[in-house]
Amino acid sequence: MIGLDSIVINALLAAITLASPLAQPLAEPVPANVLHKRIDHYGSATFFEQNGAAGSCGQVHAESDRIIALAPSWQGSGYPPKYGGRKIEITNQGGGQNNYGKGKVVVATVADTCPGCTSNDLDLSHGAFQALTGGSLDPPGRFDIKWYVVGHRETR
Repeated sequence: MIGLDSIVINALLAAITLASPLAQPLAEPVPANVLHKRIDHYGSATFFEQNGAAGSCGQVHAESDRIIALAPSWQGSGYPPKYGGRKIEITNQGGGQNNYGKGKVVVATVADTCPGCTSNDLDLSHGAFQALTGGSLDPPGRFDIKWYVVGHRETR
């Protein structure tokens, strides 16, 4: 038979456990829209030849792969580059010659660093560039873009 002392002790232990800070969540969950706030960037897209060489992220890609090179201000000076492997969504904003892809959207992977790019310009592989322009690589090989880092809080 359970005694009154035993019931009182169990009730007190339960009350202490519930009141303990360890029984409560450590922090309120952060809403998803705060974790992945989208920041749009506007610049120009150009294209580059990979010629079978590994990019600054250390991998060799085919010309047809959808990869990009970011400016050093994004990538930093260490290895591996800060944004290597991240996904970037790019929207063709128009401009340039023989650009038949205004409004097209592509997601490409950061695989290299573009030393000649300004902060918000992207250097695209043939595959990414052609997907955004409707197949053209015609000179001058430059058009306007809007882009953002997919699913990642940006830090520079």
